[in-house]
Amino acid sequence: HPLMAHHSIGMTLFDQQREILVFVYGTLMRGERNHGLLFGSRFISTNFTQPEFELVNLGDFPALMLAEFADGGKAICGEVYAVDKMILEILDEVEDHPRFYRRTPIEMADGMLVQAYLLGTAQAALYPRIESGDWRQHSRAV
Repeated sequence: HPLMAHHSIGMTLFDQQREILVFVYGTLMRGERNHGLLFGSRFISTNFTQPEFELVNLGDFPALMLAEFADGGKAICGEVYAVDKMILEILDEVEDHPRFYRRTPIEMADGMLVQAYLLGTAQAALYPRIESGDWRQHSRAV
């Protein structure tokens, strides 16, 4: 039915508009243990943040924080995904937003605007830094 076909195209465009870009940098990346939570989400790119962050080690997972000093920041490596509202709600729950991590808009090195889960500077200061800024490289080396 032509009307149905048109309707499904409309839904597709609507769904695309509802996608949210999320930067993941730890256990949600491909090959890591929580990647399945992104089920059905579209991989956009491997990407880097602006060089104004630090990656800290919380043991089984990392946290992204704004660098305490402007010149102390690094470009943190991760992946960008387009997720729908349902996946975003699951991620918010897993990341305990806004009680633990805070989902915050950030700008990537290439200018892309994304959501990322950040830990407050005071909380994050308690943990050791991951000097490479790359969780995958760090967790493989351990």
